[in-house]
Amino acid sequence: MDRNWTHGVLTSVATILWLLLLTIPGQADPPVGYYNPANGLVGEPLRQALHDIINDHQRFPYTSSATDTWDIVGAADEDPANPANVITIYRNTSVPWSFQNTADGWNREHSWPSSYGYTNDNSCNYPYSDAHQLRASSPSYNSARSNRPYDWCTGGCTSHIAEGTPFSNLSGGFGSSGSWQVWEDRRGDVARGILYMETRYDGGNHAVTGCSEPDLRVTDNRALIVSNTSANLSVAYMGLLSTLLEWHMEDPVSAVEQLRNDVVFGYQGNRNPYVDHPEFVCLIWSCPNSDTNPPSVPTGLSAASAECQVSIDWLDNTESDLSGYTVYRSLDAIGPFTVLTTTSGISTHIDLTVTGGTEYFYSVSATDVSGNESAMSGAVSAVALTGPGCGGPGPDPGAVNLIISELMPNPAVVSDAVGEWFEIFNRGTATVDLDGWTIRDDDIDLHLISAPAGLLISPHQFLVLARDGTISTNGGVDADYVYGGNVILANSVDEVVLVDPLGQEHARIIYSSATWPYLAGFSAQLNDLLAPNPDDPTVWVTSASPYGAGDFGSPGGPGSATMPPPPGPQQFIRGDANFDSAVDISDPVLILDLLFGDTTMLVCADSGDANDDGSIDISDAISVLQTLFNGAGPLPPPYPDVGEDPTSDALGC
Repeated sequence: MDRNWTHGVLTSVATILWLLLLTIPGQADPPVGYYNPANGLVGEPLRQALHDIINDHQRFPYTSSATDTWDIVGAADEDPANPANVITIYRNTSVPWSFQNTADGWNREHSWPSSYGYTNDNSCNYPYSDAHQLRASSPSYNSARSNRPYDWCTGGCTSHIAEGTPFSNLSGGFGSSGSWQVWEDRRGDVARGILYMETRYDGGNHAVTGCSEPDLRVTDNRALIVSNTSANLSVAYMGLLSTLLEWHMEDPVSAVEQLRNDVVFGYQGNRNPYVDHPEFVCLIWSCPNSDTNPPSVPTGLSAASAECQVSIDWLDNTESDLSGYTVYRSLDAIGPFTVLTTTSGISTHIDLTVTGGTEYFYSVSATDVSGNESAMSGAVSAVALTGPGCGGPGPDPGAVNLIISELMPNPAVVSDAVGEWFEIFNRGTATVDLDGWTIRDDDIDLHLISAPAGLLISPHQFLVLARDGTISTNGGVDADYVYGGNVILANSVDEVVLVDPLGQEHARIIYSSATWPYLAGFSAQLNDLLAPNPDDPTVWVTSASPYGAGDFGSPGGPGSATMPPPPGPQQFIRGDANFDSAVDISDPVLILDLLFGDTTMLVCADSGDANDDGSIDISDAISVLQTLFNGAGPLPPPYPDVGEDPTSDALGC
């Protein structure tokens, strides 16, 4: 694999995550429910639960022609001011990523020295190649640190400056009797990295590969810290624990550390829990001088209903030792409340585990790095709207019939940060003003469209919504609206959802690089603008037309699709839900699939309104079945011949 190309891909991943951190409060949360098995635990049960969560991760080779730890550490320790460089942990220099194993470049520092418990045993070298503990390091500083444990240096210390800062690393002594005192702004980083290693490696075997793993433990007893470079030890020690706990308290989690956690998680599939939840440290170990004052109770809590979900939001807690929030839920205003989830400093949560038509009550508490939890806030409530999969069909969209018709998750001519875009097509009969609508995914991406002068999309019109609106730098996309960095189209798998101001979902696609036809520099576009289910990857094709600076796509146009007939009075047969010019058993089946299955929209909503009552519900399927098999009277006109709708309603065709 071309190393420069590989690093370019990894750089774009890290840049996207960096922009995300700049545009939302706090970090990108772990997957919903990731830490649920640890809820309510303390001490050793909490440490064991965290071990079970982060255990058995995906290993990448230490050095390889394919993706390896050079690539992952390079992306994780990338210089945000210069994506071609990495920042070294001890020396704090920015050096080119390509300067690997050079005197003026960087190499990989094992923050838990490999001589303390494990060796490079090739395909089974899980701790040796674990990127959560590997750091980009100046070779001379890596050598100066050697395998000294982390501790305060109290005498005969040599200074190793952190460039660009007034601080220094200090070293004294040698081997397990020596000390390496990390400079101020990286003490907490290395502490949480070592505590991660202690938690991740608990002996036994990797559940997938069967590789034997050491039991790594953190201690204050230097006599237990034994160097052995020839074999994996069944139990091995590093330290010093009391110092690492002090450093954890002294140097809180930073945005840079959060970004690093997200990048490594993207490869290994496991996270450092002490970066996501710093309070876990003091709930497991006895932190020195831990405060006992809980943070302030969260305020400004609100809840908003949407189809099959409830969104809750509250004001940010700005206390410097804040760790995160706990969200509680109940079916009664007075409880009992149970833990729904925890968030890592982000003051919002979307509850997708709801039943439509049910009222839910929510309360939130705040937690600090010492594990102190505030009292719960006052409760707020919302009733989740019904929808397919959560209590019935969603509200009928009527004449509003918007679809997502094209998307560019992975531009090649320019970076994802400026070149991403997607396209909306209006196949309904009403002009829609998107001001006040929401673009979101099912995770944390969220953008409220603000267009006070109106963002109108007329019937059979396309709108292009883009991450950047400058044609000279975004690859040549003429955007109708710019949503910025609050919405990111992931290259691998993601969702794009359109929600109106009342919380009603109107359009959704869930795309995946495994099944959808987009490539680097090529958009995916819908080849049938009247497709009953626009979320079906089989109705999408790879774009074939170049635009702008040379990527392929048709932003603002039909591309490979044929434009449907113009809007206006349309010809249809009542009850012909699948629009095949005949009313038969397949039509009530499609109506039922629309209400309870995977179909998201009919080609002609009016044709599915079999009883002509202005909405589509189960009575329409019954009307068709009665006409076909029970000798019921004919369906309302136009039936059985093609014609125009003689009644006025919100449904279009």
